[in-house]
Amino acid sequence: MSELWIPVIGIICIALVIIASLYLGAREKQQLHTTLQQHLQNGGELSPALLQQLGANVDQAKRDLRRGLLLTAIGAACFAGGLVSGNFVVGAVFGVFPLFVGLAFCGITLLSKNE
Repeated sequence: MSELWIPVIGIICIALVIIASLYLGAREKQQLHTTLQQHLQNGGELSPALLQQLGANVDQAKRDLRRGLLLTAIGAACFAGGLVSGNFVVGAVFGVFPLFVGLAFCGITLLSKNE
């Protein structure tokens, strides 16, 4: 088997994780929408406390900061793994994208706090 399969399988795994995350997030939003629709059809009211309890009213800045820190840590771990294994280029290839996306999320959080 060729050494080319290792990065290809790694990229496929990363893509599958992203696709699964997007799918499950969309499914969760659909279930929340269905729950709110049934609540309104039964004569209920939408109060901020109810939305907070259902998780519909989430602080976006806090979510962005968590995503940013997680992605930055993943990118740094890839760089460190490449450095420790003696193959820094492979670590850099896998680590550069999550590192910069994580830094962008952290930057978005800082910009939104200044507004």
